[in-house]
Formats: sequence, structure tokens, C-alpha cells
Amino acid sequence: MSPSPFPDRLRAGERLLGTLVQIPRPEVAVALARTGFDWLFLDGEHGGFGPAETSRTLAALKGAVPCLLRVPVLDPEVLADAAAIGAEGLIVPHVDRAAQAEAAVKAVRGRGLVVVQAESREALADIEAIARVPGVAAVFVGPYDLSASLGISEQFGHPAFLEAVDRIARACREAAMPLGIFRMTAPEMRTHEAAGFTLLATGLDSTLLEAGARALLAELRQ
Repeated sequence: MSPSPFPDRLRAGERLLGTLVQIPRPEVAVALARTGFDWLFLDGEHGGFGPAETSRTLAALKGAVPCLLRVPVLDPEVLADAAAIGAEGLIVPHVDRAAQAEAAVKAVRGRGLVVVQAESREALADIEAIARVPGVAAVFVGPYDLSASLGISEQFGHPAFLEAVDRIARACREAAMPLGIFRMTAPEMRTHEAAGFTLLATGLDSTLLEAGARALLAELRQ
């Protein structure tokens, strides 16, 4: 593990490799932490990480790897309660306007990083302002929801999607705001690194489990 605190590494633009954890069992996160990821994305929006599950996971990890917890909704009470659990920070979904980013920062009150997700046409329209909200630690692109909002669901090579991601990246670079994104595979992720994306979440626990099992079986059956 790097001796530098995770927030410093993020601000410095260090390449931070993480993965999405949706299975709310501490053993899963502990196993992934042992592989050497720089951070873990605990999913409380589409995964099972509520307050109790997050607390148990953080206790089991014992600080072995920084964790960012995605909350299910942009609600001040939910954010305040989540911030008290003790993760390195929160990932806030569906931040469409700068005012919402400001509200998230206010609710967290300095108890961890605030990473806001840009994943809609509305966020795209206000991204220059969102990227300049004081207290926001990073802007994180949600490619699935963004592509759906653009009417081109999961068409990640579509010019409209690529143009949207480029606009978000450009706005964040101009504001010196760290950039993050989720992609399922390493080749997909590599297409974004040249644009300045450094907070990288690649793959998720269930697909990694399946891929490992398939690779083992394929080897055994040779």
C-alpha cells in the first residue's frame, strides 16, 4: 500500500485501480483487497451494501484498502448516515446539477471524500459548474446510465457517447478536478486513461468470480 493517504493520491492524479463490489459479504472484499487493488467501490445503489453490511466489511478490512461507498440516493439524511460509517468517502449517484453537488458536500460535512457521478444529459449540460463545486473530490462517469440517458444504451462506441465522455473529461481537466469511470474490462478502461481518468473501477466481484472459475475449468479440461 502506498504510504500517501488516499485523498492525496487522488488529488495528485495517481492512477488508482479499483473494482466494484456488490456482494455484501466481508469475505469478498477481503479477498479482493488481498489482490492489491488501490481501492474498492462498495455498491449500495445496485449492490447490497447498506449501513450494516458496510460497517462489517470495513471492520473486516481493518484499513487494508480504502473503500468508497456508493449510496442509493442523493438524500441529505442518507448521505449524513453513510458518512458516519467511516468509509474513505461516498460516491453519490445521479448528480445532475451543481446545486446537488453542493448539497452532497454540505450533508457529508467533511467526513470523507465526496465523489459525484455524472451519468445523464442533465449532468452533461451542467458539467462545467459541477466540476468546480468546492468540496467535490472527483467526478465519476457512470457509462451505463449516461448512454441510456443519451438514448444509445450500452453503445459505448457511439459518437454521441464518446463526445459526452470527452466533454466531461475536458470540463474536469480545466477545473483540475480528478476524473473517474467504471468499465467492465481492462481494454475498455484503457480507452479512457489518455483523457485523464485516474479513479478507475474495472469489473465487478461476480464477473471476476465467474471469469476465474471459467479459466480454471478451461485449463483442467485441456
